Amino acid sequence: MKILGFPIPDMIMNLCKPAQVYLILSLISLTLYVVSMLNVHDQVLEVEPEGEGIHHYTLSGLVIKMIFTVLWIYLLNYICQFKYGKKIAWFIVLLPFFFMGLMLIGLMCAVSFIALQSTKNKELQKKIDSKSLDSKPKMMEPPAKRPTQQPQQREQLSELLR
Repeated sequence: MKILGFPIPDMIMNLCKPAQVYLILSLISLTLYVVSMLNVHDQVLEVEPEGEGIHHYTLSGLVIKMIFTVLWIYLLNYICQFKYGKKIAWFIVLLPFFFMGLMLIGLMCAVSFIALQSTKNKELQKKIDSKSLDSKPKMMEPPAKRPTQQPQQREQLSELLR
């Protein structure tokens, strides 16, 4: 079988579908890792010309990632051989996407809550500022009238803060 003109080895075609999907996702991840590794290496060399340690570190990370991918594909293919193995393998492959979706929903809820609270705080601050601007001319009146008006202002502010 060929995809985009490239022959696919029989070993890959004999894998179960969850293992094939994981293989494709891992190849995409490995490609992005290599691109990121090259970009980081170039940026480190710009900042620190003797920065050889970063290249070896990312290269070893790439090798570990490749070994982990091969072992995980083997494990998924082994799980697929059991009675409910394909369902379990699909669950294992799709579980990270499920958790990422939950985290994204939680993040969106948190951001909307923060935005709502920020809007309420701004409205409350405007009301407090407008009340304090209204009370400034009254504070210029003689001291005899101030004590009678201060409790009213306190009540108004306490109502706003509720």
